[in-house]
Amino acid sequence: MEKLPTTSKQLGMIYSPNNTIFRVWSPIMDKIDLLLYRDLKSDEKTLYPMEKSIEGLHELIIMGDLKGLTYTYLVNGVETTDPYSIAASINSQRSGIIDLKETNPQGWENHKIPKINKPETIIYEIHVKDFTGSQSSYTKYRGKYLGFIEKIPYLKELGVTHIHLMPINDFLTVNEEEEHFLREDNYNWGYDPKLYNVPEGSYSTDPEDLTCRIRELKTLIMALHNAGFNVIMDVVYNHTYRTEDSNYNIIAPNYFYRTNPDGSFSNGSGVGNEIASERPMARKFIIDSLKYWVNEYKIDGFRFDLMAITDIDTVKEAVNTLRKINPNILIYGEPWNGGPTALPLDKMTLKGTQRNQNFALFNDDFRNAIKGDNDGTSWGYAQGDSNCKHQVEIGLAGSIDYYDYHRGFADSPLESINYLNSHDNLILADKIKKSLPHMDEEGLIRVNKFAHSILFTAQGIPFIHAGNEFLRTKYMVHNSYNSALGINAIDWTYKENYKDYFDYIKELITIRKTYEEFRMTDAKEIMYRLRFMDMQNIIGYTIKRNQKNRYLYVSHNNAQDYVIHTQAIKYHLEKAYDFTIEEMRFNLILGENGIIKDNDEFIKIDKLRIPYQSTAIYEIKIN
Repeated sequence: MEKLPTTSKQLGMIYSPNNTIFRVWSPIMDKIDLLLYRDLKSDEKTLYPMEKSIEGLHELIIMGDLKGLTYTYLVNGVETTDPYSIAASINSQRSGIIDLKETNPQGWENHKIPKINKPETIIYEIHVKDFTGSQSSYTKYRGKYLGFIEKIPYLKELGVTHIHLMPINDFLTVNEEEEHFLREDNYNWGYDPKLYNVPEGSYSTDPEDLTCRIRELKTLIMALHNAGFNVIMDVVYNHTYRTEDSNYNIIAPNYFYRTNPDGSFSNGSGVGNEIASERPMARKFIIDSLKYWVNEYKIDGFRFDLMAITDIDTVKEAVNTLRKINPNILIYGEPWNGGPTALPLDKMTLKGTQRNQNFALFNDDFRNAIKGDNDGTSWGYAQGDSNCKHQVEIGLAGSIDYYDYHRGFADSPLESINYLNSHDNLILADKIKKSLPHMDEEGLIRVNKFAHSILFTAQGIPFIHAGNEFLRTKYMVHNSYNSALGINAIDWTYKENYKDYFDYIKELITIRKTYEEFRMTDAKEIMYRLRFMDMQNIIGYTIKRNQKNRYLYVSHNNAQDYVIHTQAIKYHLEKAYDFTIEEMRFNLILGENGIIKDNDEFIKIDKLRIPYQSTAIYEIKIN
């Protein structure tokens, strides 16, 4: 594409009580008009020609107070919304003119945002509508931002630290009208974006009000902050739902999308198009949007959908820009694409590109090693395939380059998002059931527990999808992006029906929070403190504690009941750290049924029994 003039000016609608500025960038178009609507309900409108500058900027200033009105742009006879919209009418028909100061709930400006150190991060991914869409949630505002607030005490009980909200910006395929909201077929995950800087209206109690969705989302974010959580926003800057008729393409044809040599749209997203993030004004839009969410909504981090096809230079610039606003910001994404892409391989954000760049990537190698493939019947280590042992060990060590025989993709474990499933593919309970069709429920629960015990004892950042903690099912639907609400909504009766399982996951989270040995941040520290034992099939390792003469012994046993002689652990420690042990004493911290409570007594033991498909953690004291 030929080089086009660019601008560094603020784009979109800039409101004040005295006047409103409208700016849209398109050097391609000679003429763009603004259509200003009289009110939300009326089709009556006034046309205002915009003035074009040498920067390719079409600009207009209208005097007077326009608050509460809506507008569109008219381009070659086609009406379209403003890509930089910050408010919208119902179902994204028009862009809105608002005073953002009036959208702040009481206490918003000065409320305290928790500062959670990255090693302490435990991410919980949840879809707003899933969380309280079911009648079993017993919430007043089912499926809404305000309904989510009603369930915050549950998140406190579970013990996670970061709430990852699946897309909350405006998306297209859900009807925002209130009478349609809870219909079974009115559902989507939200990876079909239209207006990136406008909250999704269907989650608000009054989607016809220009400010309601903004105020209620801010209310939710503030409630989460006040409860001690950080908030992660799922962003979809890799594609738009529409292509030829998107607002981007109407305003600046073919500029915002990559194309193939034959002129067709590149489809690295797998859904019809991909945003050309490497082009200056596309990059500007992405970074402006991220900054807007941080500054206006106090978002604490971002998860990038299909991050591989957002070029690495844009990712690095975004990370550096956001860290200047919030040094503790958490950024992570998917290091893969959904189809062939026109983006050169050396510009893709793939595993390894995040090394020392202050962002993290999803670790599918570790995921697959634990559970097998996503949607099929193959086994991972948790089901009993010991061929996956080596890859599980790499994940347990934080996916760093752990000596010559454990080569990872990260320079720090904080660059690895460790997970068993996300919203994509079969949820874990369904995957385990599909891969072990003849196993009884007791056995399936055991395997699910075992998989999570590996996850939460691994170096890196743990991530779980909502409902994993009580065996949530999606009835074997592996891609429920637009399935019925009955498939996707969380059935809260599972929490009580599987209380013992829920308590076990809670206790794994407690273990992780209690023992910093599972939250190391430096590769050299891991190589010194974490040492694997040479054991066939079984994974066993020790971690040196910061307390003098204290160690942890961790064993993940995926086969038959196993007994290890403590003399073998003694020999391992003497060899690893070059000192002589006269006596070791052991205290069982975590057994197959959870934390061993009221047991801080260290005793001398000759043998440790590790039941099959379970994890055991012992603390060792050396006298």
